[in-house]
Amino acid sequence: MSLAIRGNNAFRFLALVLAALILVPGIAVAQTKQVSEIKIVGNEHITNDAILAAIALKPGMPFTDQSVQQAQKAIQSLGYFERVVVGTESMDSGVRVVFNVVENPVVKEINITGNTVVTTEKIRSLMLTPIGGVLNMNTLLQKDIPAIEGYYGEQGYIAYVTEQVGIDPKTGVLSIPIQEIRIAEIKIVGNEKTRTYVILREMTVKPGDVFNRNALFSDLRRIYDLDIFDREAAEPYRLEAVPSDPGKVTVTIPVKERKTGEVSVGVGYSTQNKLVGQAKMAETNFQGKAQTINMLWEQSATNGSSLELGFFEPWLDTKHTSLGVNLYDKLVFRFGNEALGTTTNTTSTYDERRRGGSVTLSRPLNSTSRGFFTARSESVTPSLSTSIPSILTEHATVSSGTLRYTSSNRDSEIDPVSGTYNSLSLEGGQANTASFGRDLFTKVSADLRHYFSRGGPRKDINEHRPVLAARFTGGTLAGNVPFFEQYFLGGAETLRGYKEDRFWGRNMVLGSVEYRQPFGSSLTGVAFVDAGDAWGASPVELLNPKDTSGNLIFPDLAQHSDFEPQIGYGLGIRVSTPIGPLRLDYGFSHEGSRAHFSIGHVF
Repeated sequence: MSLAIRGNNAFRFLALVLAALILVPGIAVAQTKQVSEIKIVGNEHITNDAILAAIALKPGMPFTDQSVQQAQKAIQSLGYFERVVVGTESMDSGVRVVFNVVENPVVKEINITGNTVVTTEKIRSLMLTPIGGVLNMNTLLQKDIPAIEGYYGEQGYIAYVTEQVGIDPKTGVLSIPIQEIRIAEIKIVGNEKTRTYVILREMTVKPGDVFNRNALFSDLRRIYDLDIFDREAAEPYRLEAVPSDPGKVTVTIPVKERKTGEVSVGVGYSTQNKLVGQAKMAETNFQGKAQTINMLWEQSATNGSSLELGFFEPWLDTKHTSLGVNLYDKLVFRFGNEALGTTTNTTSTYDERRRGGSVTLSRPLNSTSRGFFTARSESVTPSLSTSIPSILTEHATVSSGTLRYTSSNRDSEIDPVSGTYNSLSLEGGQANTASFGRDLFTKVSADLRHYFSRGGPRKDINEHRPVLAARFTGGTLAGNVPFFEQYFLGGAETLRGYKEDRFWGRNMVLGSVEYRQPFGSSLTGVAFVDAGDAWGASPVELLNPKDTSGNLIFPDLAQHSDFEPQIGYGLGIRVSTPIGPLRLDYGFSHEGSRAHFSIGHVF
């Protein structure tokens, strides 16, 4: 009996469990509320459709606190509303969800303040916020403000929109206050000999100016182009915020001076001068003022002495007028000994004794161009150790004035990797010789250079990169001039692969291309091609001069009256030294090959 009762109880328990499993889900479903309606109130300008399209909650969906909160956040994230409040109303069919929105004010005016280096029109063009529409905080914060600050950065400035950005709900005026970072002070550190004002006067950036990294880098290039500081040891400038004024910074520029003085005494030997004694003194930072003084004295055992004196003042006045003075009494050998004939049993040599000087004044015309005026007066006496017509060796005096215009946007005046340099000059003067008497002459010349490299101008002062450099230069003259006043072409500075002063005449053109590949910081390899000619010497006695016996005085320097382009090509190296880059080129031409040694780039 008891067993039967127990069995019935067990049966009843199992039945109850099964019933619970079947009925409880149905009860739960019956108790879950549904969204019967979604209502938007408070909006005046933003349409219901635009708001409803932003939310995932739809009528007929289950009503949950989580889904309603997600919808509230979605509406708020549209950016048009100051606040979004959610309410609910029970209905027979479910729950009505009411989103009560408060729109941001309508933008009636945009007031941009604090901008001095970027125009209001430009800033307004960067903004997507329209006048006449409801302010969208997403557009303002995520697009407009980054666009304004980004444009400032692209132009080299540092600026930001302050926290006071906002709209007046009464007037609808949207205020965009901009804080441009200005320079409180410029400090120069590391200079011991060079006076601080000498460095600061090269800078266009001044305290009180809005900071601009592009302008500052241009100033740094000018400072290092003075060639009195070690470019390889250049350190980055530093910016430090002024604690008492968050809108200002202190700019610190570290420099390291290099050796600028040179004094040397020595003895040498050359085929022209034989035994030569030399004393040389040069200083490119005289008295720490970036002035240049130089003196060169040579005493030859056979050809007398030579003396050259020079002085350069880069800042004669506050307008950056410069002054250059050169005085000389020197012996110049125009041709290498191997190029001259031997009309007697002795070797012929050609030299010029030049006495005189020049004075050059120059002044900037704008930030990239400069004007020059040079007055020159000299007495020249050529000499050739053979019997020749007097027209080649007659004494002459020359006086001239030269106007020259230059423009340059190179990233360095000494070792550019990007930019252009153009020079145009007009020289007018008078030459006095026995053959021509007093005669006026005019020379017109041009020098055009272009430098290409990937990446544009340097980003760092001591950056090294491959460079493709090109130059075109040409000139022509009118009037009768002595032999030495013609154009000469050939040798280390012009047409490599040929003898020095290989071609001469009243006209000259030359084109050169160099590819410069740096190998470390102090060595550069060069491949070059030069093409050009000098032609049309006048009178005819200067074309291929002969001695009294009818022999060519320069048998290895045959000339021509018409343009005949000559080509030279080769390889070279540049080695950086404290006195400048040493240059060794080995050139080839149809006349053979030869080495050329000099200092500095050809162009």
